[in-house]
Amino acid sequence: MKRSIPILLYHHVSPDRDITPDVFESQLRALLAQGYRSLSLEDVLRVIAGRSPANQRGFVVTFDDGYLDNWVYAFPILKKLNVKATIYVVTSYIERQTRPREDVLTLDTRTQEREIGQFLSWGEAREMLASGLVTFGSHTHTHRGWIRTRPYLDVKQELVQSKALVEAELRQPCHHIAWPWGEYEEAWWPILIRLGFRSAATVRSGANTNGINPFELQRIKVVHPSPQWLLSRIQWHSSARKAKWFGTFYGLDQRFKQWLKPESPYSHG
Repeated sequence: MKRSIPILLYHHVSPDRDITPDVFESQLRALLAQGYRSLSLEDVLRVIAGRSPANQRGFVVTFDDGYLDNWVYAFPILKKLNVKATIYVVTSYIERQTRPREDVLTLDTRTQEREIGQFLSWGEAREMLASGLVTFGSHTHTHRGWIRTRPYLDVKQELVQSKALVEAELRQPCHHIAWPWGEYEEAWWPILIRLGFRSAATVRSGANTNGINPFELQRIKVVHPSPQWLLSRIQWHSSARKAKWFGTFYGLDQRFKQWLKPESPYSHG
C-alpha cells in the first residue's frame, strides 16, 4: 500500500468550542494509541520529494489564524503528549506583547473571535517555538476576504509582508503558508518559489504522498469531537489510493457549494 500522510486542520481548541481541550487531548491520544506518529511539515516534504520513505503511519497537526487559545489550551497538550504542530499566523492580527500571558481566565472565541486580545502575541509564539514542537508559517498579512469575482492583485505584498514579520520576530525562516479559505491560483506558485516558501496548504482532502505538488498540501478539517470520527478519517487518508478517492468525492461537494455561492463556502480561513 502506498502511504499518504494525513494533515489535520484545527482553528480553535477552547471550552466554548466543539473541540474542547479534553476533546483535543483525547483525539491525539487515540491517534498515538493506534500507532500513528507525530510528524512535522518537514517530514511531509521529505516524503513528497522522495527523500524519505512513507513507511510509518503518521499525522501532522496544523492550526490556522493563530488564536490565543492555541497557547492557552492546545500548547500544554502538545507538550504533554510530545506532539508537533505548525501554526499559520495572520501577521496583522498577532499582538505585540513581548512576554507570554499567564493570567488568561476565560476566552470568548465565538462572539469576540476576531477582537483584540483573542490572538497570539509574538512573545507567546517565541515561547512555543522554543519548545521545539511548534513551527510558524504565514496565513498572509491581512487574511483578506476572498471573493472569486475580484482579482487579488496585491498577493505578493501580502506574502512579502507576512513572511518578513514572522522571520523578524521569531528569527527563523518562514517556509510554509496556508491560504485563507484555502483559495489560491496556480499563477501564484512562482511567487512562492521566488520568496522562499517550500509548501502551501489547502483545505481540500486528498493524498499527501510522493510526487504531489508541495504547494497543494491536502488537509482534513477537524470538525467533529469524536476520536472515532477522527480515526476513521485518518485511516482513509493514510492510504494514497483511498485518500485520492475520498478527496475526489468530497471535492465534488465543495465545488458544488462554490458554484452556488461566489464567496468562500468555508466557515473559517
